Amino acid sequence: MLHVWLRAQHSPLAVWHEDVQRWQSVDGWQQLQAIYGSYKSNTRKTVCLYFPSSHVLQVDTELSAAQLKQLGHSGKQYLFEETSLTPVEQLAIRQISHADSHQLYALAQSDIESWQQGAKLAGMSIVALLPDFLLLPTPNDPAGQQVTLYQDTYTTLLRQSLHQGMAVSYLPLIFERFSRLNEVSVLSPIDASVFSLTQSISDSFTDRMETDDGNDLQKLSTSADFMAQTERLITEHQLLLTKSPTSTPTPLENPDRHALNFFVKSTDSQLSPYLRVAIMVALSALVLQMATDGVQWYQYNQATAATKNEIARQYQSWFADEPLSSRTKLQVQLQPKLRSDSQATASHMAALARVSPLIKQSSLRAQALVMQPSTLSFTLIAPDRGSLDKFASTLTAEGLHAKLEQVNGNEQGQFSGQVTVNVVDSSDKQANMAAS
Repeated sequence: MLHVWLRAQHSPLAVWHEDVQRWQSVDGWQQLQAIYGSYKSNTRKTVCLYFPSSHVLQVDTELSAAQLKQLGHSGKQYLFEETSLTPVEQLAIRQISHADSHQLYALAQSDIESWQQGAKLAGMSIVALLPDFLLLPTPNDPAGQQVTLYQDTYTTLLRQSLHQGMAVSYLPLIFERFSRLNEVSVLSPIDASVFSLTQSISDSFTDRMETDDGNDLQKLSTSADFMAQTERLITEHQLLLTKSPTSTPTPLENPDRHALNFFVKSTDSQLSPYLRVAIMVALSALVLQMATDGVQWYQYNQATAATKNEIARQYQSWFADEPLSSRTKLQVQLQPKLRSDSQATASHMAALARVSPLIKQSSLRAQALVMQPSTLSFTLIAPDRGSLDKFASTLTAEGLHAKLEQVNGNEQGQFSGQVTVNVVDSSDKQANMAAS
């Protein structure tokens, strides 16, 4: 795995060279791939990128571990709502917990994708993304009285403890903020010990190194000026300055397992969250529909069996001497015994057509109608007994043979009565006329 340090958004890359245990400078991803491709036959494709800590947002929360767990990922995102220029829904969140303290770190997803794409274009794959303050040694004093400071022409980093660090934009303000600070341990900039990567790898890049020597000298001079200003500032704040000429920012041993690893696997072959939700909803609807169809099929079979049993029971009550055969369909056995009265209902419909308008014109209300082969029986509800007698008389006056029977009263003061109308079939009427 290559350890690559991006100190600023458009700065050259610093690569940790394992052979000499020092940082080496390259112009970009393409040059990195070209150099390491010619240096080793089995080119290493995996990269751990230490990105600028200025891209990271940090929140020290007083919430407990249980409360943070209850918030979930979305709730943690909204803790950065006041400090993030990026929509909080597009933030990747990482959490570090130590004892009762919890620090939340956030990084824009767009930055992660940009760095991954840059490495991918060079034929490399990022497997770890860590803020670069983790490269600094941890201060020896756990009480917060000592910090580790790194400064060069591209970045200024400060590490407070094992779990805390930051990129510094204005150093005097930081010294004012840390009231308990007593000592500042300053690391030498990597430009002071930088070796040309091509010089330590291959002699084929000698010409390029002659051109780069002037640039390196200029960087060394600028770094020296920075160091002098920083020393004066530390002295002005009456802080103890300690230097470690041999100490330098060092990569982590297992960066892919670190809690602040912001690496996100590529989702090219994975489904988007919206598509996963849509598929889950569709599957749920399908399962629900299948369950509904199963219940309806079961209820239909139950109703069919109950209907067959009831028809068989009724058949046995009608035709006790003719038992049903289990080998023959029930419909086939019942069909010959059913007759159609469609021809006999013509006279009934004619009588009904004459009676219905009279019921509508009266104050009566029809409750039931019973059709017999030769009669029609109406059960009528009337406000008084006289209305029933009057209606029967009206039917007689219309030429119908009507008779009022079974008159009963109820608690509401209403009366119900059965009016029977004789129906004369047309064939019987013609026979009577011929006989006369």
